Amino acid sequence: MRSYRRSMRRSSVSRRGLTLIELMVTVSLLAIGLVGVSSMFIVGYRTQLHAHYASVGADLAAKKIERMRAAGFNGIDSTQFPPSFAVTELPGGQGSLTFQPFPGASSQNQLLVTVAVAWAGGRGVAGRVELNSIISNHG
Repeated sequence: MRSYRRSMRRSSVSRRGLTLIELMVTVSLLAIGLVGVSSMFIVGYRTQLHAHYASVGADLAAKKIERMRAAGFNGIDSTQFPPSFAVTELPGGQGSLTFQPFPGASSQNQLLVTVAVAWAGGRGVAGRVELNSIISNHG
């Protein structure tokens, strides 16, 4: 009878210890999984922020090109459209313009215009958008 009680005590003690170890392993695995999921949220946030900044930059570059088209071929000069400009809509935003004769054009009545918008952004979301357009002299 005595040996039976000892074996019962050992069995119940060892079961409690095993349950504690199982609990620790489960909590550890859960913590590792949560770290993985939280890192996916961080990457998703950065990707969304970069896409937002790229969209704003592309919109600003397109508006700059439209203003140049409205000014016309003869209205484009470096005083009205300076080669670099501040982009206040984006964090650390900076813009640049380049004008050059369109390669392969038979005359000097076509300009290749490049508008680049870059941003610092922080949090790993720095980037740059560049748009090209050809502006012609119709007259």
